[in-house]
Amino acid sequence: MNILNTLRGAIMKLLNMRDARALGCDMTPAMADAVRQWDDLFYLTNQPQHSLKMAATLTSTMATLATSELTLSAGAGARADWMQAQLDANLLPNLFEAVQLAGAGGMAAVKPYVDGGSIYVEIIPRGRIFPEYWGPNRRLDAGYFTDFDKLDDGTAVVRVEHFAMEDGGLHITNKAYRLKEAGFMGSEIPLIDVPRWAGLQSDLLVGGVDRPHFGLLRMPGVNTVDGSAYPVSLYANAVDSIRELDATYYDFFWERSTGKRRMILDRAAAMKDPVSGKPAVNFKELASDYYMTLDMPDEKPWDDYTPNFRFAEYKTAMETQLRMLEMQVGFSQGTFAIDPKTGRVTATQIISDDKTTYNTIKAIQDRGMVTGLQDVLYWYDAYATLYHLAPAGSFAPSVSFGDSIFEDTGTEFARRMQMADAKYLRPELLIAWYFGVSEDKAREMMPADTGDTLTFAGLPTGRA
Repeated sequence: MNILNTLRGAIMKLLNMRDARALGCDMTPAMADAVRQWDDLFYLTNQPQHSLKMAATLTSTMATLATSELTLSAGAGARADWMQAQLDANLLPNLFEAVQLAGAGGMAAVKPYVDGGSIYVEIIPRGRIFPEYWGPNRRLDAGYFTDFDKLDDGTAVVRVEHFAMEDGGLHITNKAYRLKEAGFMGSEIPLIDVPRWAGLQSDLLVGGVDRPHFGLLRMPGVNTVDGSAYPVSLYANAVDSIRELDATYYDFFWERSTGKRRMILDRAAAMKDPVSGKPAVNFKELASDYYMTLDMPDEKPWDDYTPNFRFAEYKTAMETQLRMLEMQVGFSQGTFAIDPKTGRVTATQIISDDKTTYNTIKAIQDRGMVTGLQDVLYWYDAYATLYHLAPAGSFAPSVSFGDSIFEDTGTEFARRMQMADAKYLRPELLIAWYFGVSEDKAREMMPADTGDTLTFAGLPTGRA
């Protein structure tokens, strides 16, 4: 735990601008402070004892909706089949984490790497990304990644990886430093001193590529912190609402604890201990769960004190705050309501009732995920070539998202089937949509051509 605190402290020190500016990062103090606040809420740093953990809940809900029907397709052919197996085994299972971290910090990097003949990915959260230059369409063309480890003697160390697109390709440098006790970078050390970094090259130029070696997933919201190109957290506009919800939640538990049943007992009614001669009840503990001391009438030396618990008032207050929070993050009203009477809405209702959530998730998918995932697939192909991992052949990557969470899949299938039957839709498009594959793969899945015209429901469709 100490080493984790040291490393986390180091990230915060980097965000304190001294080392960040030394690296070339142009992050403003306002942006650095915002990132710290987002991290504090997400990782529950310096938060109240009782917390609803809304930052984690918001980003988890968003990541679930954004990735539950995400499909990555490699196309058709031997090379594509090898790539598809790698994507399914080593990329898709990590994308929920990547999207949730992007929601918390505004962005997260998905960085492919080769190990043992397979291609895996490292998920780099916002706190370890230090942008230097934003290219066209806000692609991060130059910047720094940090990584942390420790030496055999327990000394915390940091690796700083610089990347930049140059005329000759992608230029990468790696340097490692000791971390001072205060968390700042100290003296440089050889990469070989850390086993995990020993195989890395200190200076490398990768030619023949046109983008950095990772995909950046980002939130599509406008930066209201400092107006820069830096993406902002999903809950950037809801920090105060999350804190107020936690404050109400804390008060709820405080009232529950202080509102327990008590016996109000007069001092004279307490029997003295025959040995010590002291009262059996410690009247100095005025907040005791069992006794309080008051001057009672002689005819009634004790009484019961059980205040009414204001559950309905707290429930109303928290639901009002939740509605405000949902509006600020772009979720439909009632998304986080707990209503045991109505239960969960059906998929056919969600498309109309939860249009706000739908639009938010679509924006995250289309403007925040697609480009980054395409960059990841690009590097899967590049590494497969550089390391001679996959057979030669075509690779036709595609990224698609299903909508059945927001609509009835059966109803949509019937609609598309009718369009295919009426020859308004090619059959391979229907198959590609239903199974989440490319058009080429869909054609491979179709029945062999026997000379007869392929039909759906007995009607000719052709293959336009």
